[in-house]
Amino acid sequence: MRRPFSLLRSGIVLVALVTTGAATAAAPVVSDAAPELNLRVSYTSRVIGHDGVQRDNAYADLMYRRAGRVWIERDLPRALREAESHGHHDAPGPQAGHAHEAAEGAPLYLRREAGSGKVLVQIALREQKRVIDVDLAHYGNVGYGGSWAAAYWLVDPAALSRMETVGAPREGVQRYRLKQGQRSTLVDWDIAGQYARRIEQSDAHGLSHQLMTVSTLPAPRQVPWATLEGYASGDYSDLLD
Repeated sequence: MRRPFSLLRSGIVLVALVTTGAATAAAPVVSDAAPELNLRVSYTSRVIGHDGVQRDNAYADLMYRRAGRVWIERDLPRALREAESHGHHDAPGPQAGHAHEAAEGAPLYLRREAGSGKVLVQIALREQKRVIDVDLAHYGNVGYGGSWAAAYWLVDPAALSRMETVGAPREGVQRYRLKQGQRSTLVDWDIAGQYARRIEQSDAHGLSHQLMTVSTLPAPRQVPWATLEGYASGDYSDLLD
């Protein structure tokens, strides 16, 4: 059985497929009440296709974690923010039949119920001042891979138990490695913070390389979901009308 253990919003596919088998490492100790996180998560990707063309991609997300909650929001480049503030963009308006396009890249808000473990998936449409509930059928449209663990810890901790530990922990970080066919994956796990600081994937021929790196941010004065007060509610199917 293969299991993806990484969540990405869109664009760059950074997924390691881990096969079940004999455990090679102890699973990290984690908790749904893990330490609060305020992070900037950067992704880069390089792929050389069969046509010989090298394709490079890069983007970053802002990620805020609290007990039972995760907020993921694209960190737009300054030039794009300035262009959009002056109306220099081609983004569709909220008219019927097109509003669903506004959901692409919208802030993603996840909440996990303590008792049932059910995850409520929502997106925030700020221009429309609406919070949209997203069901399973539309997870892919909003960039949610369906794994709460991958969203909350940036890698599913259970997957690390099927990887090889690389040396002893250093400066609070334990490195894990997986070699699977021609692909190699390295994960740097922050033991105290309970999250992946770095995930790197590459193939043996240098034709593909994906990298996720994390930097910490100061805690915001107000958590992002607090700004949703007063927003109208809706369902994703409303955007498809």
